[in-house]
Amino acid sequence: MSHIVHPVILCGGSGTRLWPLSTPEMPKQFKALTSEKSMIEETADRFVTSSDPSLSFTTPLVVGSVKHRHLLEQTLPDARKILEPFGRNSAPAVAAACLASEPDDLILILPADHSIQDVPAFHLAIAAAAKAAEDGAIVTFGIEPTHPATGYGYIKAAQADELHMPVPVEKFVEKPDLAVAQSYLDAGGYYWNAGIFLFRADTMLKALEAHAPEVLAGTSAAMPAGADNVQCLDPKAFADTPSISIDYAVMERAENVQTVPVDMAWSDVGGYPALHGLLTDSASDNHTHGPVLLQNAHGMYVRSEGPTVAVNGVSNLVVVATKDEVVITPMEDAQAVKALGAGVQSQRHALGLPSALVDDIRNWLWTAFDVWSEKAWDSEQGGFVEQLSMEGEPDLEATRRVRVQARQIFSFAKAIEMGWPGADKARELVELGVDYLNTRLRHPNGGWVHTFARNGSPVDDRRDLYDHAFIILAGATAYQITGNDTALEMADDAIAFVDAELKDHEHGGWFEGIPDTLPRRANPHMHLLEAMLAYHAATRCEAALKRASECVRLFETRFFNPGTDVMAEHFTQDWRVETSEDQTVFEPGHHYEWATLLSDYERRTGHDTLSWRRRLIRRADSTSLNPETGFAMNMVRADTTVVNSSSRLWHQLERFRAYINLPEPESNIVARGILVRLYSSYLVIDVPGAWSDEYNHSGETIAEAIPSSMLYHLTTALQLSFEQ
Repeated sequence: MSHIVHPVILCGGSGTRLWPLSTPEMPKQFKALTSEKSMIEETADRFVTSSDPSLSFTTPLVVGSVKHRHLLEQTLPDARKILEPFGRNSAPAVAAACLASEPDDLILILPADHSIQDVPAFHLAIAAAAKAAEDGAIVTFGIEPTHPATGYGYIKAAQADELHMPVPVEKFVEKPDLAVAQSYLDAGGYYWNAGIFLFRADTMLKALEAHAPEVLAGTSAAMPAGADNVQCLDPKAFADTPSISIDYAVMERAENVQTVPVDMAWSDVGGYPALHGLLTDSASDNHTHGPVLLQNAHGMYVRSEGPTVAVNGVSNLVVVATKDEVVITPMEDAQAVKALGAGVQSQRHALGLPSALVDDIRNWLWTAFDVWSEKAWDSEQGGFVEQLSMEGEPDLEATRRVRVQARQIFSFAKAIEMGWPGADKARELVELGVDYLNTRLRHPNGGWVHTFARNGSPVDDRRDLYDHAFIILAGATAYQITGNDTALEMADDAIAFVDAELKDHEHGGWFEGIPDTLPRRANPHMHLLEAMLAYHAATRCEAALKRASECVRLFETRFFNPGTDVMAEHFTQDWRVETSEDQTVFEPGHHYEWATLLSDYERRTGHDTLSWRRRLIRRADSTSLNPETGFAMNMVRADTTVVNSSSRLWHQLERFRAYINLPEPESNIVARGILVRLYSSYLVIDVPGAWSDEYNHSGETIAEAIPSSMLYHLTTALQLSFEQ
């Protein structure tokens, strides 16, 4: 009898026990750890052909995260995909796969990040399980234990006369301690639970309905209509779906569960000892990867994706270096890696703030999102308003800038990412904003207009590079966080316009806009760098990094004067500064903002920018800090002459961000002081969720409105204050 099996690869794991190789942005299933292929590619390759004549496999269906969409497209372009807006453990993922299948489909559930070296044995076990599954059983695969492992759950089953024969499951047991695990091996009939299952789709749907109806209901509500090759689950409905594993939801409760014992050289690659074991013949062997030199060392796993690592005279260690992080731990204590990774993440932005202040800042930002979600959108004619009055009322008639529309889309998308309780409203505003920007504000000859009236008619129809940078930023961010395809298409259109119409092939960089104007500015290129980094984060597009690199090269060769440590604002057509060195004007906030973006660029490319960042920050601090208020002033000259002694909020927020990204421990102390001062002055005002945008030299507020554009700066900075 022939069986058609539909593989479903679950791709939601984060691989924290393999930090720093595995990160939330690039979890282990997308890494090449045991061969030249990524683990998810190895998983899919097991179903290209069948080694058992009674089996055939369809192209796999992948259930993964929307934030990894482009990684999935790159690794498995032909696979069907169901994308979750956020993780809800394995039961909802299994439910989604069954709902996307025909009732009588044989569904094979398996993780994306396991190693199976004996694929024919795996196929033989699947063939043995298929008849039982077609008859209504839920079949799991029990791995013959080779040692008393404490890192796996176990399956207790009826005694099997031979491998590859389905037998009833008596119970599932949690991960045991060493003594209990040894007793399981001594008793026999216990198998490692590999998390691989085979069943008919309708069998599992009935089991979910009986044992986990909330999971089935929530996932059903989240499933999109139709059968597209890529299906994105509805975030609002999916948010109400319980987060529970399929083991707890169904397997431990159902009565029709069987297991097929199998010996297929399986490993969950659940840590560095497992990885070392897969890559060596014995525990005393060394495995190295990358620029590594070992001498007088044994039993080592040493991998570098960054600097050269040299090791001498030690044994049984894990040494892993990326361009950002290094871990060194005894092989026998490699389980500590998960805690070490979490600790490093928590220290990265550890400001030492009192918990009450962190709560105050978070509550302030949540209130700001509450207020702006109600007042920022013009419900009658569409679009985000340009500003609120000082009393907190929307100014409906003020001319609106396209860049503000994009910044608001970005801000509300980030609100979702940060966990603001009003995520449903934020998602609605992102969708409204994307639709309005995409359909109402385009220029008939390509690109987007610069400013417009409340009714959407252009006020200034020039097409500005700065605006288009923010459209790219908003589109990429909205796509990454919400899965909004239109947002990504909008970003793609903006990139295409910028490349085709604004690229300066003679002098480098991009023109100011259409029509082209002088002076040329560094600032739009800074925001284009920001946009390209965001686009790369969302799509892994290497062309985006190339554009980012061009912006950085301009900074290093044109914008920044190493003789004065000043980053000029304005230039001639061929990128020369017209004024003398000591008369060059700069805005301190741009020094700080460049420092932050250069840090992000370094993380993505490995290009060293630390010296640039230190010099940018040091120059801005030494010249622009108001001795009376301690705030960075709006504009100064290289000769230290103050051009504008007032202090807008955004300079302070960018100064805070710049210090957060410096490696010196004392930088966090400075950042903490900046945050405390700006919170107690700019943010604590009579209007809830609003801010004072500007103070004069004496520290008196001179703000005449509450600009919408500032929500973008507040979001990017204050998010760091509670990432501790």
